[in-house]
Amino acid sequence: MKKILCLFGALALVLTSCSSDDSSESTDAVLLPKKITETEVIEGQSGSYTYTLTYDGNKLKELAGSDASRSVYTYTGDLITKVEKYASSVLQSTDVYAYEGTKLVSKISTWEANKSTQEKLTFVYNANGTVNVNQSQIINKQEIKYDTTTLYTLVNGNMVSSELIDGVLMEKTTSTYDNKKSPFINIIGLKALLDLDSDFDFYSANNTVKNVTTTYESDGKVTKTATVETTNKYNSSNYVTEYFSGDAKNSFKLEIAY
Repeated sequence: MKKILCLFGALALVLTSCSSDDSSESTDAVLLPKKITETEVIEGQSGSYTYTLTYDGNKLKELAGSDASRSVYTYTGDLITKVEKYASSVLQSTDVYAYEGTKLVSKISTWEANKSTQEKLTFVYNANGTVNVNQSQIINKQEIKYDTTTLYTLVNGNMVSSELIDGVLMEKTTSTYDNKKSPFINIIGLKALLDLDSDFDFYSANNTVKNVTTTYESDGKVTKTATVETTNKYNSSNYVTEYFSGDAKNSFKLEIAY
C-alpha cells in the first residue's frame, strides 16, 4: 500500500515477508473489503484510522473515514465516472473521469473553494504497455500544460514501477508483488483508475512486498534510495488481511476485514 511507502521510505526498513492466518473461506470465494483499519506508530506513539466501504453489488458506493470524511462513487455502466469527496457532509471536491472504451483518458479535479481553477491528468497509452500521466491546469477554462509526467509500467496486472519526470527523471519507485489477491480485485471499475488513490493501490491484482524508491538530482545523480518491505497475512482464500512494515518504535499496519 502506498502509505507504507510514504511513511517509511526514509527509514529504509527491511523485514521478511509473507505469512498467513487461519480463515474458513474457500479459495474461490469472491470477497469485498468492508473495513480497513490503519494503525501508525511514530516514535512509540500509536494512532488509528478506519475506512468503511459500502457497495451496490460489486460496485463501490462509498469509502467513509472515521474522521467523517467520505468519497462517493458514481458509475456509468461498469466505469467510475465521478468521485465526490466530503468532509463532515460538506462537499470539498469532485473528480470527473473520462474514458475511451474502457481506458481512462482524463481526470479533472474541481475544488468547491475555487471552481475557476481545475487540475487535469491526461493518460497516454504507449505501444510498449507503459502509461504516461501528463499534468495540466485549467484556469478560467484555459488549459495550461506542464512538463511534469508520471510514467507507469504495468506487468502481469501489477504496477511494477512509477517514474516522476519533470523534464528529467526525479523519482522512481519499483515494486515487487506477492501472488496473492489484492483486497480490491473484485470491485468493479477500480482497476481502470490506475494509481490515482492517495491511500491504496487500486490497480494491482496482487500485493506489494517490497518498494524501492530512488530520487535523483537534475544531472541524474542518485540522491537517496529507500527500501521498504512488508509482512503480509492472508486468509484461506488467498486475500490479504494485513500489511505490516516497521518495528516497535515506528510502524505502519493495515488490517482488512471482508
